[in-house]
Amino acid sequence: MNATSARLAEFATSELSDALDELGIAGVLPGLSAQRVGQGRIVGRAMPVKLLPKSKDPAAYRFGGGVGKPLEQVLQTMQTGDVVVMDLQGANYASAWGGLASRLAQRRGVAGTIMWGTCRDIDEIRQVGYPVWAVGVCPRRSRNEFTFGSINETITISGVSISREDWIVADESGVVCVPDAQVEKVIELATRIAEQEGELLQMVMSNNVTSWDEL
Repeated sequence: MNATSARLAEFATSELSDALDELGIAGVLPGLSAQRVGQGRIVGRAMPVKLLPKSKDPAAYRFGGGVGKPLEQVLQTMQTGDVVVMDLQGANYASAWGGLASRLAQRRGVAGTIMWGTCRDIDEIRQVGYPVWAVGVCPRRSRNEFTFGSINETITISGVSISREDWIVADESGVVCVPDAQVEKVIELATRIAEQEGELLQMVMSNNVTSWDEL
């Protein structure tokens, strides 16, 4: 973990979201949930991936279980510290990430996977303790419904632009993308917000809330 990721890891996604809002930056990826209770917080550089809807593409097909050919390209590209962010347009009818992919990513030192779509093999994912965020779970494989789109090219999810150099922070409240160009400003604002919330907490715990504007 480098200095920037370590600093980002100090903040909850709610605090980072507030900082992004203050800067007028869309950074929250809505509708994504941690797939394991107690999953903790991850931070890393985004590895954006896009799969495209295409039924029964021979270039994507592989017999049986395991990983489809589009996912194989992702698994060959991911690096230590990456957060894989896969755009399947929020599809809930087929899953492009499962147990084998999670095991390989874990062995490669990948920080976690964000699925703008569903995952499968959830019991196996939880057993190995690999962090996955997704819109839900579906046992159906994806290779008959999706084909390869792009890796490490900018993607857009719910109005949030995600590029290779951007930072992903995820915890059990959700997922945020912090643009690399704004990361210092976001950290500065998040620090102020965290300090403010600490003081507000003391006011609440001492039954001494007189005005939210005092801070």
